[in-house]
Amino acid sequence: MALVDHILELEGATMGELVEATDLAKSTVHAHLKTLAEYGYVVNVDNEYHLGAKFCHLGDYVRTRKDYYRVAQETVSWLDSESSMDADFAVEEHGRIVSLYGDLEFANTPRFLIDGSPFHVHTTCSGKAIIAEYPETRVREIIDRWGLPAATDDSITTEDELFAELATVREQGYAENSGEAVEGFWAIGKAVKSPRGEVYGSLNLSGPAYVIDEETRATQVELLERAAERFEQGVAELYQTQANEPNEE
Repeated sequence: MALVDHILELEGATMGELVEATDLAKSTVHAHLKTLAEYGYVVNVDNEYHLGAKFCHLGDYVRTRKDYYRVAQETVSWLDSESSMDADFAVEEHGRIVSLYGDLEFANTPRFLIDGSPFHVHTTCSGKAIIAEYPETRVREIIDRWGLPAATDDSITTEDELFAELATVREQGYAENSGEAVEGFWAIGKAVKSPRGEVYGSLNLSGPAYVIDEETRATQVELLERAAERFEQGVAELYQTQANEPNEE
C-alpha cells in the first residue's frame, strides 16, 4: 500500500520516483506495480503510474458500508445547498482524517480535491472536532503514531498547543481552522454522534479565508450547528425505524 500512497501523494509517479520514495529494490517495485496493474488498481500512462478506476469501486463501498453514511450524504447535500461554503463529512480512521462526502472546490491544492485522501488530525477542523471528543490517552496514541508535522506556518506543532486548542473546541462546540492545513483556507467542523454518544465523524464548512468576517463566520457556525442537529436526528430516526422492523425468521 506504500506504493499506492506515494502515487496518490505525487499525483502520478515514475518507476524511479517510487523506488526513491520507498527505498525498495527496483525489481520489488516493478513486481508490486505489475500485480496492482493486473487487478486494475494502477495504470501506466507514458511510463508514469496513476491510480486506476478500480479504486472508484472501493470508494463507493466505503462510502455506503455503514447505515449512517447515507444520512451524512443527505446532510452534506442540504448543507451545501444552504451555505456559500463547501460542505463535507469526514471520519477518523487509524489516526488520520478521511473526507467521505463533499467537494472541496476552494482548496488550492489538488490533493484536497480527492475523496479518501488522508490528513493529519491536528491540521484539520474535522480532526480537531473529532479528537476533542476523545479521551486524552487516545489523542496521545494518535500523536505518538503520526506526530504533529506542520503543513503551513500556522499549523499546530506542539502537544501543549493542541490540547489547549481541543479545550477551546469543547468549550465552543466546534473546531476552527485558519490556514493550518492550506494557506488562505478557512474551515469549521463539528463532531456528530450516535444516539449512544459514539463519535461518528465531523460535518465541515470551508472556503477562502478572505471572505470571512464576523457576520459570515456567525452565519456559517449557525448553519453547521443546524446541520449537526439534522444529522443526529436523522440517525436517531434511522435506528428507530430499523428497531421497529420485524425480524425475518
